[in-house]
Amino acid sequence: ATPLAAVLFPRARLPSSSASRVAHTHMMLLASRRCPPFAAALRPAGTRALAFKATHKRQPKKEESSGGRDPYATLKAAIIAEPDPELSTAIMAEKETAAARRERRAEYSRQAITEVKRVMGHLSRLIKLRQAAIEALPEELQEAARKPDLTPAPIQRRIFTDTAPIPDYQAKLLRRGED
Repeated sequence: ATPLAAVLFPRARLPSSSASRVAHTHMMLLASRRCPPFAAALRPAGTRALAFKATHKRQPKKEESSGGRDPYATLKAAIIAEPDPELSTAIMAEKETAAARRERRAEYSRQAITEVKRVMGHLSRLIKLRQAAIEALPEELQEAARKPDLTPAPIQRRIFTDTAPIPDYQAKLLRRGED
């Protein structure tokens, strides 16, 4: 940094790394826009062209005498143009597959409802059979049969598995626990 930069920016630290040098150069460029007389003294040699580009903005191109470019020209051309035959066949194939998907979903829904009705019908028949069995009992047993059984399941119960139980497995566990 030059002594002039230290005078203009007394609190600014001098750059030590490449990132801070870039930030310092950017700060100097901003100062050159605010203070044009000091621009030549503050700018490093390689940034003069950059500062010129930053201060001198490019002039917009002159529009044609027909009133300028139409922003909707592409859309108008797409509307007027003939449809692409390959694209239209692809869209039709997609519509056909969408119809097939709808049909598959409808068929799946019909099968699911049929299954639900089958299960619910089975449960209804079981309830009717239970009520018929209770009616077949003598009067003194019917009242006891209609009460729900709220006793909890036993803690030590046999759980049926796909494989046969290991002989003397519980005894082996008890012996292991004693050791």
